[in-house]
Amino acid sequence: MERLPSIQPIRMNGLPESLRLHPLCYPQWTYFYLTEGEVLLEVPERNLLVGAGQLLLVPEGMPFTLRHAALCQGFEGSFRLEQLKDSSYGILRSARPLLQSFWFDDAVFLGQLLQRLCIAREDGDEAFLRSGLDLLLSQIRPQQNVAAIPDAFLQLVFDRQHLGLSVSDYAAQLGVSPNYLNKTVKQHTRRTAIDWIELARLEAAREWLKDPAIPISEVAARTGFEDPSYFARFFKKKTGTPPSRFRKKS
Repeated sequence: MERLPSIQPIRMNGLPESLRLHPLCYPQWTYFYLTEGEVLLEVPERNLLVGAGQLLLVPEGMPFTLRHAALCQGFEGSFRLEQLKDSSYGILRSARPLLQSFWFDDAVFLGQLLQRLCIAREDGDEAFLRSGLDLLLSQIRPQQNVAAIPDAFLQLVFDRQHLGLSVSDYAAQLGVSPNYLNKTVKQHTRRTAIDWIELARLEAAREWLKDPAIPISEVAARTGFEDPSYFARFFKKKTGTPPSRFRKKS
């Protein structure tokens, strides 16, 4: 069993095929902190978007799936309770993931702390790792910093039963106006509702195109495109590769 908590830098633009939509589950507590970019993780019953200056803490044994990543830089790490200096923090009794935002000086401080933890991990400095994790955990407050409407929208938009829906359709399901949905999603995720709809369709299309038993016309229909040629143009615009060529390479 590993004696020291783990921590390493994140540098990722897009999801490697080895991680794409494959559920992960670790027996340790896991955390992600981004200094740039964004990553979308699916945890039981919800999707969580982590952006620059945000830290996500995932309880031990909780499965999660990486749904989307763009221009990510930051840190990821994990620890067991017995590796901590103090394991009595209330947040460590949570059965739900915790997402916290840090701004300005606090965000800079946290990035510097995690960078120093990476160095301590390489040097085998157990004392600093224990103290550094203690300081990190003391910065996390036991509340969810996720807006209800954007959270529910992300949950719906990555549900493959809803891929053909429009912004108006999602707004109706959530009981808000399309304008309000667009405004609040952009405010809290820095992407428009249309951006997320297209990302969800693209991720699903990638997976279905890998199955040669599914005709490309059916992939188009499943992802909400009535016209296969329009789907082909959309897919090529977003990936630089036509669906037929992507299928041959997969």
